[in-house]
Amino acid sequence: MLYLENKHLKVEIQEPGSFYKGARFDWTGFISQITLDGSIHYCVPEQLEAGKGTGGFGFCNEFGIDKPIGYDTIEVGDLFPKIGVGLLKKDQDADYDFFKPYEVVPSQVKITKTENTITFETTNMSPNDYGVHLLKEVTIVDHRLIISYTLTNVGKYFIHTNEYSHNFIGLNKKAINEHYQLSMPRMKEIDVAVGSIFKFHDKLTWPVTPDSDFYAIIDWEAKKGTYNWEVFHDEIGAGVRELSQFQPSKVALWGHAHVVCPEIFIDIKLKPNETKSWQRIYEFFIR
Repeated sequence: MLYLENKHLKVEIQEPGSFYKGARFDWTGFISQITLDGSIHYCVPEQLEAGKGTGGFGFCNEFGIDKPIGYDTIEVGDLFPKIGVGLLKKDQDADYDFFKPYEVVPSQVKITKTENTITFETTNMSPNDYGVHLLKEVTIVDHRLIISYTLTNVGKYFIHTNEYSHNFIGLNKKAINEHYQLSMPRMKEIDVAVGSIFKFHDKLTWPVTPDSDFYAIIDWEAKKGTYNWEVFHDEIGAGVRELSQFQPSKVALWGHAHVVCPEIFIDIKLKPNETKSWQRIYEFFIR
């Protein structure tokens, strides 16, 4: 276990391959708990029932959920890169499925730590000459958690993928209900595909605890609002808001009875030797 701690925040980060060994989520900077002022805990698992789900926990991210690098150009039995994980084996002639537990050849990860930052550095290079280098820095500053990404195409071919953080949030393990408010000042409309979500202006809530998954796609207005989203629990009196500055390619919302997950996607297009950098910024607060 790795830790970052200041007078406001304590962040628990799992070492790659120790806590999570799946084929979906980025192994680097896998944040399993965030504690504010010693009493407010934010991170919960994807599923409470053992054996269900894909092993997500806390603030973990994923590359290429629907844009896997090189997958459509390789043959069954070949390897393709999953950024932050390693190389995955294509085991059948079918579309990529992020739920599938593909065989993993893990990447080697270099980890360095200073007082306020932990840095992860890894390279995924497939036998088919698709390659990426990821540098991720996890930093705390006062009440803020900042995750900085620098991604470089080190292969021979153009890559088009995406990245998002799943944000498995459940304040002090409280069930999702009317005491949770998800504010999205940039939201124009919401398309609820699964489950029930109550919308009032730019706020979403749940009059009763959901008894199954909920999922929605959110129509986004890029130039409005001081933050992307804010989850607040009015009984606990605490919350978290996301302040990232990049232009989202998609905004989604997933959750269940115990968890709410606002997801902000970024699109990534890189020619060989090109680099893209971005940050995810979270602010934790008591109101």
